[in-house]
Amino acid sequence: MVFSFFRSGDQALDHVDHEVASMLRDCRHSLDLALTSICAGGEDITALGEEIRATDRRINASEETVRRDLIVHTAVQGGSDVGSVMSSVLAVKKLERMGDQAKNIFDLAAEGVRFTGSGDADELRALGTEVSTRLGEAAGLLGEPTEPAVRPFLDSCQQRMDDLDRRVNELIHSDAPARVAVPRAMYFRYLKRILANVAGALEVFVQPVDRPDRDE
Repeated sequence: MVFSFFRSGDQALDHVDHEVASMLRDCRHSLDLALTSICAGGEDITALGEEIRATDRRINASEETVRRDLIVHTAVQGGSDVGSVMSSVLAVKKLERMGDQAKNIFDLAAEGVRFTGSGDADELRALGTEVSTRLGEAAGLLGEPTEPAVRPFLDSCQQRMDDLDRRVNELIHSDAPARVAVPRAMYFRYLKRILANVAGALEVFVQPVDRPDRDE
């Protein structure tokens, strides 16, 4: 479980685990809706936007619930877990930011950006789908977030983030018109931030700051 490193018999943390998993599922749901809006959406994407906003409200509510429950855990169990709790609060905030980045992708579509019909449409959709798939992989890793299990995932995320940076830099120096280059650069940047946040959250869950040595 995500918070097994400071569970100490606190069954209330089972609910926290559930909320974290729910956040990650909702983040992926928002991203999938945003990808549909920009890669396959028609003229009217209002319904997609309403669902993204509703999902974002759930994500925000889950983050607040997790932060509250972790603070209660600290108050009940004492100060020995403060470092791990604070790190985990930061990790949950990173998950919440993924919902914001998904909304940013939708906002591009709301401004009229569509990749449908462009020469690189399939490639752009494939990149978004890959990031969505990685969120699904992260949800599975949360079950047992150990270093051997998580490290290959983190390394692969970093490789894709480096690739997305390269793509942005190429657009900066390209002769493509702004209406082509700017939306793609923003899209690549939002995808990179989603990967950075999910990778950062998993790193914290694997190696929280000041994790107590349970063997002492």
